[in-house]
Amino acid sequence: MTFSITAADPSTGATGVAIASVFPSVGAVCPWASEHVALATQAWDSGADYGEPLLEMAARDIGLESAARAVLENRPGSRGTQLHGTEADGETYAYTGEKATDWAGHVVGDAHTAAGNTLAGEAVVTEMHDAYVDAEGPLTERLLTALTAGEDAGGDKRGDNLSAAVLVNAPESALSHNMRVDQPGDPIEGLWDAYEAAREHADATADTDEFAAEWGEGFDEAIVDFGIKY
Repeated sequence: MTFSITAADPSTGATGVAIASVFPSVGAVCPWASEHVALATQAWDSGADYGEPLLEMAARDIGLESAARAVLENRPGSRGTQLHGTEADGETYAYTGEKATDWAGHVVGDAHTAAGNTLAGEAVVTEMHDAYVDAEGPLTERLLTALTAGEDAGGDKRGDNLSAAVLVNAPESALSHNMRVDQPGDPIEGLWDAYEAAREHADATADTDEFAAEWGEGFDEAIVDFGIKY
């Protein structure tokens, strides 16, 4: 019911995940990102019971593969889950449980992973992989490009998505790093619209003359420099 891509840009220290699903509010459950790792927990058994301990272990310098195996071994539902992610240094891990609904599988690339379940076929994840490799631009943009390619390759075999999300952790945060669209139809297109709106806002606030006129010279840049919630 879900397909996703995780990636890291070791040159900038950014990590991120993009995801779409026929499951409602997928952004509230499945994507996780920190300065150490980006990961997606999806399929039958997923969510905070995976994401929170994995982020905590990553913060203690425990590698994703070791951490993931420890969590999976202690979850009775892990045979039905998918778990994949990319560490900030580019190391990757991917797991697809034997009970994940067909078609289910994953692809591991250079500093990125793609995975999905209940898909139209393997092409969904391979096209995501290929699109990410060929994409250029900021990490958020490359993730959305890959997600779009997965949808174009058939996406979920049952039809339209209900929700989509992108979550990026970077040294300098931006509004475009944390976006969700929870609306049936084409939430991936909605993410692109939200991304463009966020970029336009960033461009508008980059011109400080208006703020200097309103607040005075030497104004606190915190009024336009937003910290992102994770």
